[in-house]
Formats: sequence, C-alpha cells, structure tokens
Amino acid sequence: MRTDGHTGTFLTARWLDLVMLNYEVDTALLEPFVPAGTALDLWNGHALVSLVGFRFVDTRLAGIAVPGHTHFEEVNLRFYVRRVEQGDRRR
Repeated sequence: MRTDGHTGTFLTARWLDLVMLNYEVDTALLEPFVPAGTALDLWNGHALVSLVGFRFVDTRLAGIAVPGHTHFEEVNLRFYVRRVEQGDRRR
C-alpha cells in the first residue's frame, strides 16, 4: 500500500476551452503515416483530420506538480485509425 498519496495515475489535468475543427482529407495524404497493424478509421467513407486546441490546468505527473508545466495551452493535429484485436474493433 502506498503512503505518499499517489493513486498510480500517471497524468491528471483539467481540459478547458476545448475547440475541435475537423477536416476531410484525401486518404492518400494519411496512408504513409498509418501505424503498422492499423487502418484508417473512416467516417461515412471519408478520412478526417482534427485540429484540437485546449488548455491544460492543474496538470500533475504521478501526483506531482512540475513547476512551469501546470497550466499551459496545447494544440494537437490528429487523424483516426482502427485495428482488430481478438475479434474486437478498436479505435
């Protein structure tokens, strides 16, 4: 049993002011970046790229606040893949 108050969670934070913009793109643009063992996860037959912006607030790593890294903005550019594992589709 731990006595330092840490719950075993690596990262905790609050996400505030979230904005998400989705764009349809040609699958040929994304195919070179699809990890081995996965396939593009299409929505209505189209590949999407998302631009996601938000603020991390009260961020902690393993329960510890890292000075200068507790409140900050983040922007992600992402696309979506799927894989089949033991008969289950996972996204």
